[in-house]
Amino acid sequence: MRPAIVRRGLLAVLLATTVGVGAATAFASGSFPPSNYPLPLAGEGAVSLCPNPAGLEPFTRPATRAAVASASRYGRVSEAADLRASDRAWWPQVRRMWRAGRSAKGVDNQAVEGSEALRQSAYAAIARFSCGRSLVSLSLQVVIGPRDTNCDACRSQLWFVDRRGHALLYYVY
Repeated sequence: MRPAIVRRGLLAVLLATTVGVGAATAFASGSFPPSNYPLPLAGEGAVSLCPNPAGLEPFTRPATRAAVASASRYGRVSEAADLRASDRAWWPQVRRMWRAGRSAKGVDNQAVEGSEALRQSAYAAIARFSCGRSLVSLSLQVVIGPRDTNCDACRSQLWFVDRRGHALLYYVY
């Protein structure tokens, strides 16, 4: 039991360094209030970082509309816009995507196909194993796919949480 605690502690230090350094300026400017962007928690399995449960709320219709709109813009506007629309658990991937220049590759032809509570999705098992049942119960899945083809393998599932009225992306499968 002790080694797992030590590993998680080391992961937290590494995470704080990785996420914290890049966000220090943004936090100092007040554009990323800690109440909406608390430090993520270590996950297991496919989802390595999970949203902090602080301030999470069940999805309302306005928050669902915000998540769908966010999914339709993801990777198209700017790194700053994607960071604002994402939970800190997803920030390392946002930065990696934009720095690698892969941000808009193929997204111009993507369209939102729908949304549902993550607990109703077959992908809920992944999130449940990685981050726990309570996060799954508060998560929304938005599916995007190519506009002009019916390709199941070409679809992406974007998972969101609602933190204090802000729909925030935390994982893309």
